[in-house]
Amino acid sequence: MNGRPIDHVVHRVDGLDRAAATFERLGFTLTPTASHEDRMGTRNRLAQFRGRNFIELLEVDRPEKLQAHDFAATPPFFGFGAHNREMARFGEGMTMLVFRSEDARADIASFAEEDIRTYAPFDFERRAKLPDGSEVTVAFSLGFATSPDMPRIAFFVCENRAQEYFWKPDFQSHRNETESISAVYFCSQMPERDAAFLARLFGGGVALHDGGFAVSAGDVQELRVLSPDAIAALDASFAAPEDGSTVMAGLELSGSATRPTVPSREAHGVFLVWSA
Repeated sequence: MNGRPIDHVVHRVDGLDRAAATFERLGFTLTPTASHEDRMGTRNRLAQFRGRNFIELLEVDRPEKLQAHDFAATPPFFGFGAHNREMARFGEGMTMLVFRSEDARADIASFAEEDIRTYAPFDFERRAKLPDGSEVTVAFSLGFATSPDMPRIAFFVCENRAQEYFWKPDFQSHRNETESISAVYFCSQMPERDAAFLARLFGGGVALHDGGFAVSAGDVQELRVLSPDAIAALDASFAAPEDGSTVMAGLELSGSATRPTVPSREAHGVFLVWSA
């Protein structure tokens, strides 16, 4: 089975304006700044791609207002902003991996059937600015899942309920010619274990990869779960967690041309590699 395509990655940064300036220098076109609801406590800018996926640069800008986790509730509540606030102590980097969904509530049920820990569905809306300057409302339903072996990473599905307003071709043309996310790299002390969990999420096929394993995510994307040594060979500047935690380390981006690798020290904790 091919699994489920990647919708986006959440890249938590300490200062959204500073990170946005970095990504614009790297040749990305970004959407205007947008704020989530107070219960999320975050704001973002996106690098949207023609492949219908994107990088979400995210800042927790209202930590005093966000809604905390409530794991004792029935069903338990997972806080989008709360997770990102907690991860701030580990530095900048990717904190969440998101998959496409046509029905977030059905996906939550499928997680439960696989004995994957899941949470209450989360529905929200926000205002978005179109290229002509007008504003519209975009809406989403999220379904979260977590692994006790990967506490620094949250997984969720995103049901986009206003796609006609969300995807903006004017923002999908990039000077660096990026057209899609083709792979997400994980740094793991136990690649086989973590690849098996990722495969369980949506039935993605697992194959050997140099230094670890690759899990298919739809027809053209992969989740590459590699050892710290294999990640270091891709980016010597990436700092693997001293406590052995599994984290997302980098992205492979596809486009019309290959470009030099951008190390994590130059891209707010995430390395970037390109493939044609």
